Amino acid sequence: MATGISTTSVPSARKHVRGLAVTMQALTNSATPLGVACFYGIAIVLLLAPLYPAMTQANFETLLQTTIMSGILGGHVTSFSGFPAFLAIEVFSSIYGLLFGGFIAWIGGATLPITIEDGTLDLALARPLSRTRYYLEHWFSVLIGALLLGLLIMGTIWIDTFIVKNADIDWHWMWITELVQWAFLFFAAGLGMLCGASLNASRTAGGIALGIIVLGYLLNTFGGLSNQFGWLLNISPFHYAPAIDPLLNHQLTWWYPWILVIIGLACGLGGLVIFNKRDLPTT
Repeated sequence: MATGISTTSVPSARKHVRGLAVTMQALTNSATPLGVACFYGIAIVLLLAPLYPAMTQANFETLLQTTIMSGILGGHVTSFSGFPAFLAIEVFSSIYGLLFGGFIAWIGGATLPITIEDGTLDLALARPLSRTRYYLEHWFSVLIGALLLGLLIMGTIWIDTFIVKNADIDWHWMWITELVQWAFLFFAAGLGMLCGASLNASRTAGGIALGIIVLGYLLNTFGGLSNQFGWLLNISPFHYAPAIDPLLNHQLTWWYPWILVIIGLACGLGGLVIFNKRDLPTT
């Protein structure tokens, strides 16, 4: 008698995305703008040490106390004395948010559209990976970049203390200053994610996010020029990151940075809702 052998096909195991593979890939995609931001941060802070002796001999106090400079810096510098004052002017003024916040907003705006342009979004979502996780990992990558940028700047400031004699830095308030600025970077990241979730072109999304940061800086600058334009300060995100005050005057309105965190969180979550509901283009 011939016996037959019946075979049943065993379904292959579904492969799940493990770890933070999307986050690592997103960081790789943003390596160039993030690297440029880190380079500028390190270069600017390192140049302060050799420039500081010459700057102390120049008479900048009269210029710094004008309303024009106060508007540009986003704060009042009552006395230009000591290395912390130099840091407050050159690093932790509103220029910090304009330069580094602009980089983070651009990265956040471009991180999702880049995957649409190169077709990797289709491949990623074809796997057992939800849109929510895909979005959150991209958002997390932008926040990691912002954290890395802030830590590199703080590390470079620490190196400066070995070059500048009697730097006299109060590290407690220095870290508070950095946290205030990181709250601004958190806002910039959420803003960028909102723009990126709404658009398909990376340059357009990044450019709009960067343009909003520049607009906020202009509102803060013009709002500080005159009391007639003081209302502009209330709608500028730079007004809620007063880094000069905690670094020099050791004072801070504690709920100001939380406004930036809340708005950044709202923007990021708003982008998540849009990303989950919109019809994504296919390649």
